[in-house]
Amino acid sequence: ELDHAQAMLPFEDLALNKILEWVKITQTGDFAELDFNFPEWGEICCNGDTCKGVECPYYGDDCFYYKHKRQAASADIVIVNHALFFADLALREMAVRDTLLPKYGAVIFDEAHHLEDVAIDSYGVELANYQVPKLLGRIKKRRDIAITAAELQYVDTLNASLFEIFNRFPKTEYFFEEVFEAEGRVRIEDKATELINSLDGLKTQLTEQDTEGNPEFKTRLEGYCNIIARIRSELYALFCIESSNEFRWAEKQSGTKFPFCCLHLTPTNISEVFKAGLWDVVDSVICTSATLSNSGTFCYIKNRLGADLVIEKEDDDDSENEPPPPPRPVAELILGSPFDFMTQSLLYVPDDLDPPSGSDDYADALADKMRDILHATNGRAFMLFTSYRMMHAVMERLADAVPFRLLMQGDMSNERLISEFREDPNACLMGVHSFWEGVDVKGERLSCVIIDKLPFSVPDTPTNKARCESIEARGGNWFTEYAIPQAQIRLKQGFGRLIRTKTDYGVVAILDSRIHTKRYGREFIKYLPRCKGTKTVSKIREFMAAFEPYDGLNFTIEMPEPDKK
Repeated sequence: ELDHAQAMLPFEDLALNKILEWVKITQTGDFAELDFNFPEWGEICCNGDTCKGVECPYYGDDCFYYKHKRQAASADIVIVNHALFFADLALREMAVRDTLLPKYGAVIFDEAHHLEDVAIDSYGVELANYQVPKLLGRIKKRRDIAITAAELQYVDTLNASLFEIFNRFPKTEYFFEEVFEAEGRVRIEDKATELINSLDGLKTQLTEQDTEGNPEFKTRLEGYCNIIARIRSELYALFCIESSNEFRWAEKQSGTKFPFCCLHLTPTNISEVFKAGLWDVVDSVICTSATLSNSGTFCYIKNRLGADLVIEKEDDDDSENEPPPPPRPVAELILGSPFDFMTQSLLYVPDDLDPPSGSDDYADALADKMRDILHATNGRAFMLFTSYRMMHAVMERLADAVPFRLLMQGDMSNERLISEFREDPNACLMGVHSFWEGVDVKGERLSCVIIDKLPFSVPDTPTNKARCESIEARGGNWFTEYAIPQAQIRLKQGFGRLIRTKTDYGVVAILDSRIHTKRYGREFIKYLPRCKGTKTVSKIREFMAAFEPYDGLNFTIEMPEPDKK
């Protein structure tokens, strides 16, 4: 066992003996169990690049991965996350024999409103600037590979040169075409071709290494070659292939110790994938979510996931004059809530705010309104924002204006923020995206949810812009077909943070006057849970007082109503 481990890691690693001891006691082989740091995990773990499958001498009971696969194959129900499911589906479409999951005849998706985004990630291409250097570092550490440091450095330099062009672009997310226009398309594609050629050369050098009598070394080199082949194919797809249903874009992070840049090739529409891989072949697919419908129907989600596409005729069907078959039947059901929102909740939507903007005056007005609400509810609030910029702007204005502890996303881990909020009765939590759903705080510790504005997605991000342009290209209206349904789903998620049990109570405040002034505003309110509504803060105080009469322990700070303009 020690000899085998040292063959995998022919360089000194002080934690190797710890790994060997851990292997003797672990029941899962899961990295998450480790209570010590082991940077070389990539050299010993099971992955698609290095796994030999049935050819591996440890394929039997010694392999944790295949032991889990056999357990899954014998189970009646297998529970996985969305990402693993679609990674498996992609392998099935490539006719890979060794799939990740066993055969199944039915699928149940919870939180199905996330399916499109997860599937797109699984079927797209992502290549980050660290992937080539990470591989080169693994090769460089080995004393048994006859490739000079200078040769490895040449590949590293070409990779850095290509990503530097994208990394210095002034935006954080942008289309390839924008970079091509600024830097020259031919110049960038030539650099990508140079990198592809250098990777081909590196792969050739690895295959020419002397592995006679050393099967472990040979297996390791084959794994490195597989990684190179994958990176090469991703580069080729990113720079050498044009597709009408995909768009190419890049993202970067600034202000970090190590610059991060990632290149993406993303499908614009994933509906055909769902049709071919699920709706047409799986006996039963059930999609559930508290926020799956919008405007009282499932039209939006069915369209995005291809559930409304017709079943294609068989190849031997020569009845050309017959009408096309109808879409596969879809059973739909919208269930009511078990909660009494008319009694348990109050919806506050002011009509005295200007439409949302990025101005300082608007941030002042928004912060003032939030201050009044917090005083009326005695804090205990989630304050949900649609942007980090506005969250920080409001934080600056409220820090010394309210007698509550303000916890802000980014100051500590999300788990720690939730824990602090639950434990401190004087705390309010300010957050963005990840706090709009999946956070469960029961009881009077959360008695108010404040939403800064209707959660429309930023229209100029590459993903949203590509989807909107695709809708417009087929004659649709991107705002009504995409922007509004997305925002409705997001708003319902935010609203749902408040009432989690039959004894919860509180106020949801949506600080967006467009609900009153825009025609689409009614659609947002119409399909939220039915509850009482108000435009004044005084009604919030009255509502809260009905649940929290003065008993000498808790109290509400009375604040005068602001003068209306």
